[in-house]
Amino acid sequence: MIVVDESQCKAIAGRLRQQTVRADAYLFVPATPAEARREANYWTFVIAICQHTKSLEGRIDQRWRRGWDYLVRASRRVLDEFASAQAMAAIDADRLRSIFSDDFDPAHSTVDRIDERLGQLHQVAEALLAGYDGEAMNLYCRAGGRLRGPGGIFERLAHMPPFLDPLEKKAHLLTGQLDAAGVWPLEDPENLKVCMDYHAMRVALRTGIVEVTDPGLLIALKQRARVSDEINHAVRRAVSDACDRVIALSGVSVFEFDKWIWHLGRSCCFYDHEPICGTRTCHKMDICTYIQAVDYACPGRCSLDGACKGSRDDFYKAFWETNVYTEFY
Repeated sequence: MIVVDESQCKAIAGRLRQQTVRADAYLFVPATPAEARREANYWTFVIAICQHTKSLEGRIDQRWRRGWDYLVRASRRVLDEFASAQAMAAIDADRLRSIFSDDFDPAHSTVDRIDERLGQLHQVAEALLAGYDGEAMNLYCRAGGRLRGPGGIFERLAHMPPFLDPLEKKAHLLTGQLDAAGVWPLEDPENLKVCMDYHAMRVALRTGIVEVTDPGLLIALKQRARVSDEINHAVRRAVSDACDRVIALSGVSVFEFDKWIWHLGRSCCFYDHEPICGTRTCHKMDICTYIQAVDYACPGRCSLDGACKGSRDDFYKAFWETNVYTEFY
């Protein structure tokens, strides 16, 4: 159905080796145990509702933000509330809307899927209160800092519906973020994977690090037709395997690669416009997050131009991520 292209993984890894991923703008390294406990709770709740952030946009701290950036910047303004299991267990629709609005007026919020996100916050809060005294740090400690195995972090997170994704996107995002911040140092970091979301799929398909061998799937991906959860998971697994190969061949960390491919997908290879490669020059350098996240002296074209198959061949440029409704990414 879809397979890893080893030679193309090598080509992309070669380009990646020429770049440096800068420190994550949202990585806060706590100085005290109390700050560490707060960060563990905060990220657990924020990432629990980190799906379909396309609607989020506005001005925070006098700057226009969108998507994930808006989600984090807006929630950071009420850090103590968003890091409290008790507060998240009681949060209602108006309060959630007010947090995700520029001026704390719920009528001005752009956040969507309110009932879905409220349910996720309540589910995580109830699980933390019932099993871990309201502290995500206790979950980490009882798992012994291990991701995998009986009683590991992933197994414990899977008892919370927002983290039930078969490809564990939110679980990998949460543990990668907290490990990088020194909050949850992992005993088995080799089990950390790239977060499989729509940006990663889009970039993988267009670069050619995965090849679609099924004609029906090829048509569905190019026409943005709805696919089943089974097909969606199969595509994401293949992309995950390809990302593993690029990471191994490039020598970068999983955390660095994850940031690299994510920023590429929301900038040069974004869903709102044709990819910025080949004959197309950049029209959005003033809002590009890729050149902020990666040490790349941008000449107005994607850093993979020429190595990426999509930059040379319209057949690959026409690929899109799977079209599904999901609460997982």
